[in-house]
Amino acid sequence: MRKALVLAAVVLLIAADKDAKKDLDAIQGTWQYTAAETGGKAAPEDDVKMLTLTFEGDKWTVRRGKDIVQTGTQKLDESKTPKTVDATATEGPNKGTIMLGIYELSGDTLKYCFDSSGKERPKEFKTKADTALMMGTLKRVKQ
Repeated sequence: MRKALVLAAVVLLIAADKDAKKDLDAIQGTWQYTAAETGGKAAPEDDVKMLTLTFEGDKWTVRRGKDIVQTGTQKLDESKTPKTVDATATEGPNKGTIMLGIYELSGDTLKYCFDSSGKERPKEFKTKADTALMMGTLKRVKQ
């Protein structure tokens, strides 16, 4: 009985790891922002058009044109509803912060919402005034 429980736990851990790897593999490449919002306010369309997000392995980079805005690493968890992401900023304005977030991946569309202060994970895809919540919607850049 004990061996069966241990085996079941190992199988569940392997399955969870494969699921996280599935989304991690699916997001690889460059994504173009189509919308961005912080603290309840939408970013100007001209600014949004200049932003891209690139994933390489577990690393991410946000660029405005060719300039790097922020970089970091992420850990995805597909087992939660909504799916969760912990993004650690290694360079840029939130350097050293673990930003707690949620994400949704549907084909070539990626949507996220983060608490950039790292205090509380959002429960839904929306931001509110006077908060550190930020949200983005992106489309995959076809290579």
